[in-house]
Amino acid sequence: MKYYKYESKGNSQGLEETIECYWEIDEADIIVRSIEVLNDKTILKYSEQHEADSMGQLPEGRVTHDDLNDSSFGICTRLSKDQFEKHWRKNAENW
Repeated sequence: MKYYKYESKGNSQGLEETIECYWEIDEADIIVRSIEVLNDKTILKYSEQHEADSMGQLPEGRVTHDDLNDSSFGICTRLSKDQFEKHWRKNAENW
């Protein structure tokens, strides 16, 4: 598994708000757990056991090395498993 923090800062693709996400990515480059922190600090969590709800969904498709390094979409920073789990343990609005 790989763990990343995504921040939309520096995004040149049209996002108007700041987005902060934490991703657990499997060996097939699929996001299997995702945490989204909204502007008002609301936390949303998605996994294969809770893929979607009225507030959002687990990102779909492969996340390639090139995607993670494409700064036109924001900044991705590698995390340790412990760093990811620290955020996963927080209470979420939709969980």
